Amino acid sequence: MARYVCPVCGYVYDESAEGASWDSLPKEWRCPVCRAAKSKFEPAQDAPQTTGIKEAEGDKHSGASAVPASSLLHRAVFAHRVFGYVFLVIYVLMILQMLPRLWTYQIEFPARTAIHIALGLAIGPMLLLKIAIVRFFRRLEQSLAPMLGTSMLVGSVVLIGFSVPAAFQEAIRTSHLFTPENRERVRTLLAQTDLDVATRDRLQLDSPAALRAGQRVLRQECIDCHDLRTVLARPRTPENWLQTVRRMADRTTATNPLTEDEQWQVTAYLIAISPQLQKSVQQQRVADDQRNQSKAAVVSAAEPTDLSAYDAAAAEPVFQDKCSQCHDAGLVDQSPPRSAEEAGNLVDRMVQEGLDATEAELAQIIRYLTETYAAGTE
Repeated sequence: MARYVCPVCGYVYDESAEGASWDSLPKEWRCPVCRAAKSKFEPAQDAPQTTGIKEAEGDKHSGASAVPASSLLHRAVFAHRVFGYVFLVIYVLMILQMLPRLWTYQIEFPARTAIHIALGLAIGPMLLLKIAIVRFFRRLEQSLAPMLGTSMLVGSVVLIGFSVPAAFQEAIRTSHLFTPENRERVRTLLAQTDLDVATRDRLQLDSPAALRAGQRVLRQECIDCHDLRTVLARPRTPENWLQTVRRMADRTTATNPLTEDEQWQVTAYLIAISPQLQKSVQQQRVADDQRNQSKAAVVSAAEPTDLSAYDAAAAEPVFQDKCSQCHDAGLVDQSPPRSAEEAGNLVDRMVQEGLDATEAELAQIIRYLTETYAAGTE
């Protein structure tokens, strides 16, 4: 009884174990593991049986289980096939979610979203081509399948890198929405709107399930017409949130209307995140105030001062320390200021980009730039 080996996956057809001779198999018979054609199989070069017995005894003596290499290869090929089908199902489900939203989206995509879409759509043709090669063009598998598989793996890892961290960050930021204190706050503020008691009790808008439903509607429905950044730019009163949602509902299409219940769920969710929006607005206001103060300090520092107050030896470390916060201090040598006015403008741009310094330090920097670079050109 002979044995034949598949050169693709290593599967061994043993006539004695299968109970049928190799010649009796039809020509269209294929490898049960990798679907390679019968014509690809080669006769197995069997080693003496005593060698196998000694190896098995050695494995038994060493406490290790004797598992044939071909069996491990069969398992690996089977696992690869299973994961491939799982990947295909996940990809199809994600595409079914993404394509309808692309069709209805009416604003310009952010950069991260555009990259996400490009990678997602690029994986599809590679996946179809790999399936076609494995199923119908086996002769190309060894040359093309590894490259396609690697490309899909890299694309998937990049997609995960774009999506998962942002999802975790949002989950962390919104975890406080479902605390009893915030839910009680939502219930109290909803009472200030025209929501009737029967609807409130039926929807239970302060429950975690209703808040999550409102979050889902905001993500999936409200972004069809505009970017969420325009909606969530600042906090609003409960009544203003309700009016905003109703204006959004009036613009929805007839095939995908925003129901009354969904409007209340979105309103409840927006009320729930208002404290977070207020915190962001306050942080932005503080940053703007600091920037305005720094600009005023630059103007004041650029005014002529007592020359005796300037110390070149003390000004250079200040320049090196402050300017190296964003870039190499030597970058100024490539495009130095040619006048005191240009030195002031340069420091003003640095302040706009986030430079944090006192008025005295800014005056030292402007004077240092003027004396070092502009003194010889005036």
